[in-house]
Amino acid sequence: MSGIRQGRRVALVARYPDPDPAMPQFIPNLGVYMVAAALRVADLPDLELRLWDMRGGDAETLVAEIDAWDPDIVGFSVYLWSFPVFFDAARRLKAADPARLIVMGGPSARPAMLDQPPFRDHGFIDLLVTGEGETVFPEVVRLRDRSPENLAQARGVAVPSPKGWAVMPNPAPAVLDDLASPYVAGMVPAGGLGVLQTYRGCPFTCSFCEWGVMEAPKNVRSAGNLSRDFDAMARMGLGGALLVDAGLNLNKAAFDNLAQAARDTGFFRRRGLISEVYPAKVQQKHIDFLADVGHAYIGVGLQSFDNDTLANVERSYDEARFDATLAALGEVGNVAVEIILGLPGDSPEGFMRSFRRARQLPAALRVYHCVVLPSALMVRAAEDHALDYDPVTLKLRAAKGWTEAALRDTAERVALEAEAAGGQCGEFFWVFPPPRPTHQRRHA
Repeated sequence: MSGIRQGRRVALVARYPDPDPAMPQFIPNLGVYMVAAALRVADLPDLELRLWDMRGGDAETLVAEIDAWDPDIVGFSVYLWSFPVFFDAARRLKAADPARLIVMGGPSARPAMLDQPPFRDHGFIDLLVTGEGETVFPEVVRLRDRSPENLAQARGVAVPSPKGWAVMPNPAPAVLDDLASPYVAGMVPAGGLGVLQTYRGCPFTCSFCEWGVMEAPKNVRSAGNLSRDFDAMARMGLGGALLVDAGLNLNKAAFDNLAQAARDTGFFRRRGLISEVYPAKVQQKHIDFLADVGHAYIGVGLQSFDNDTLANVERSYDEARFDATLAALGEVGNVAVEIILGLPGDSPEGFMRSFRRARQLPAALRVYHCVVLPSALMVRAAEDHALDYDPVTLKLRAAKGWTEAALRDTAERVALEAEAAGGQCGEFFWVFPPPRPTHQRRHA
């Protein structure tokens, strides 16, 4: 047996992004609540569980609270906005008690992230959960022997080794209907938007996006399962939901079940839904569904209007039907076209052509600053992309087609245009209102 504690007093920790004028209303961290719900039903004798869902705050204050509770295991849900604070907190908590098991999960819990210069001194992190947290983390908590050798027998994890992180194979994908719902269990705090997921993965492999590293969706949530979440969200008084699927229309079975659950419960008739759609795959049934949503907010992620640029990041654009699709979506919801500033292989001139075209469309516009995500461009970019990025914020500084000065100047230009248009400027993106009145919204 190792010197790591054997108990099951577990602290789970998440953190919401700092206030940003371009961010929507509060959205809870669904992932950490899903893990908490999974622990509750996992038949773990003597489990004690406490969750910290932070809005702001620093590592010192957080560590004082957690250390006073004295958990055996601390699990951090890490995203690019929370990683620096949680890295510091993890170091302090391990120093306070080296027998405590320190675990990181979430999109930034990847060996590539810990290979960034500010984070290479990471010997205090015992384990990364690289698979699905709801199935992997309860099995880690179940272990009494938490030695590195025994942890390395688990699936869906990465453990330190003399040669770097040893990444273990993932277990079979979770059956989504079998996962405990934190909404049904009453674990999610009231307020803001609900978070809705009907499937996992994506059929596409765009290199700038972390969805593309997951398996293509093979199982989806049933209509009955979704209806139970809708009923729970309604009891909480939530005003709508954010769909975190790769796209509303990228999985036929998942969409059909979502539409059925919406009809059965009437959840969206007077509520909002924020979702992404893939324009080349929009069908009439998707239009009809959105027409029956009280307030539909529809993101159309093009990233660029230039197919040569998109080919560099394994994406494409269907010119032929785009305008007609956008018009149809605009009749049933508030549409925002989305493009990325700084895609490798693009250029200031190419980006501005996409920007000007997007500003002529009868839709809002969101411009995202390219970031080098740990499971995306950080490990999947072509060598000739020559990426240079901030190792903490992960914002691109220079790449193929972009000098550092050109990218900085173009970002400043976009910010000035957003201010002039009455939009919002955030740390990672800019929001522009529609340039002219959109179509009158059609209801089903």
